[in-house]
Amino acid sequence: MAITKKFLTKITKKHCMEFGQVATLVILFLALRYKNDQLITAAFGLLLASIVLPIILYPFAVVWFALSELLSIVSPPIILTIIFFLVVIPVGLIRRLLGKDSMRLKQFKKSKQSVMIERDHLYTGADLLHTF
Repeated sequence: MAITKKFLTKITKKHCMEFGQVATLVILFLALRYKNDQLITAAFGLLLASIVLPIILYPFAVVWFALSELLSIVSPPIILTIIFFLVVIPVGLIRRLLGKDSMRLKQFKKSKQSVMIERDHLYTGADLLHTF
């Protein structure tokens, strides 16, 4: 309940106007899609209401912005999981099938020597001039 109360105080008059404008665009899209004159009238009325008295759209704005808050929490893990399973795992499997071992995991702890590549390079000012 505390989360809901905290969220409800964040909705401002500007948020209500923004919701009214987005809802107007959706109604206009539907009016053009279905060639319905009553929807154009409803869109005009909603736009007028969102400009003159935006506070009447407060309950709808609360639901709209709560939905956007929920989606901002839920969607990144889902999208990143899909990317992981569609990109990272196949690339790893292909590299394993081709026998690539960039990290030298097959040599790790096989002997007393390190698997780290020793890089003996003296950096100069030219190295730092155009790094990217």
